[in-house]
Amino acid sequence: MHIHFPQLALEAQFLADPRALPQLLLAPALQTIVQCNDMAREQGVQVGMNKKTAFCLLTDCAMANYDAAIEADALNKLALLCYRHAAQITLVPPDGLLLEVGSMLSIFNGIEAYWQHLQQRLQQSHFRFQMSMGHTPKAAQLLAQAGIACYTENTETFVQALHQLSVEQLGLPHKTVQKLLAMGIREYGKLKQMPRKELGYRFGLDLVEHLYQLERSNQPSTQFQLPASFLQTIHLTYEAEQAKGLLFPLRRCLEQLETYLRNRQLLCEKILIKLTHRDGRASVLAVPSVRGSYLQADWLLLLQTQLDHTQLVAPVVSVSLRAKDFLPFKDAPKDLLGNRPGQADADLMQSILIARLGTENVHTLAVEADPRPEVSTYVIDSRQQQHSLFPKQWPTFLLPQAKPIRIDRYHIISGPERIEGGWWDAAPTRRDYYVATLNHQTHWIYRRDDGQWFLQGVFA
Repeated sequence: MHIHFPQLALEAQFLADPRALPQLLLAPALQTIVQCNDMAREQGVQVGMNKKTAFCLLTDCAMANYDAAIEADALNKLALLCYRHAAQITLVPPDGLLLEVGSMLSIFNGIEAYWQHLQQRLQQSHFRFQMSMGHTPKAAQLLAQAGIACYTENTETFVQALHQLSVEQLGLPHKTVQKLLAMGIREYGKLKQMPRKELGYRFGLDLVEHLYQLERSNQPSTQFQLPASFLQTIHLTYEAEQAKGLLFPLRRCLEQLETYLRNRQLLCEKILIKLTHRDGRASVLAVPSVRGSYLQADWLLLLQTQLDHTQLVAPVVSVSLRAKDFLPFKDAPKDLLGNRPGQADADLMQSILIARLGTENVHTLAVEADPRPEVSTYVIDSRQQQHSLFPKQWPTFLLPQAKPIRIDRYHIISGPERIEGGWWDAAPTRRDYYVATLNHQTHWIYRRDDGQWFLQGVFA
């Protein structure tokens, strides 16, 4: 299967631009239109037109110079998007992907289901695409570029579809096309009937080799490999003056990050956002996740929380997202009855607090293997990797010092629980703990051996 992206360079350049404007992509030296969007074409702009002429037709537009590096990066990201749908992927620069799909049809329950599933996947990319299968790589490419959607396992159907192509659609040099037209050969079907020896004599071996690749060649090409790290840069076609204005382009980056992490079965603990400002300065935002995540929704929430209180030092002209600190993917354990919050919820809440307040301003509890409540838990910095919760059903909030109480004011609902220890550090303790209520609030109280009662903690 070949997937053709007819406006890849234009759409990659303006991917982060939410404005509904005519878009022009210019050849840097000639300043002529290389690609334009539908809004520009509806107002009379055409490919090859001079920039000044296009300006006479438009009241306003977004404009950028063609950048081959941006186009190539977008093609790599699209290969990443298709990674789970093909046994082999080959880049066909500047705007195509070749997928070996024959071995995948049984996994997707047939060619019809596969075709629909891949279409739905590509629609998430926000790029226009045309795709077709073929009995050779070149046949699939030419059919896709011509907009002929052909998917079948019957070779004869592909051959008949190729007969619809004109010689201009065969990817031949312009000089060769003009000679063929002068001879009255206008379609591939008629060209195919000509003796190859005569074609080679009149047009050279290049034409014969081109036809051979179209009809028979299935030589394997270099396969696309997943990159070892994730980095995506988006150059803005406008200047973002507010931090919240960066959320739209970064949302697209996070979509690509989720696809990358899914394909590699990894979690990411931190993303770094590099902002390049109009004056050339650069600033970096670090967005951590407590136990790592691969989901775009999780990272988007953390990023939005941080951007809400971020002040830009100057307008931003480009953003880069880099993923750091990968972990093996593990499914979070789930509660059978569904009546307890999962650990993932607590981790996400802590990550949100860190994004809002800063790492140095968030603390959490750590535990020691000590039976005494006042010793077993203590506060640590959120950057320390000790986030396990104490397994017993004790209250999180403990008073700094136990407070003497009158037991006749309390209603005991459970207990006692004997806690004894401390002989190893010369602070022996032996207490009987109870859960009791007072004024509709649940307290944690204990009784000493001498009969005195104390309040130790309060349940939330």
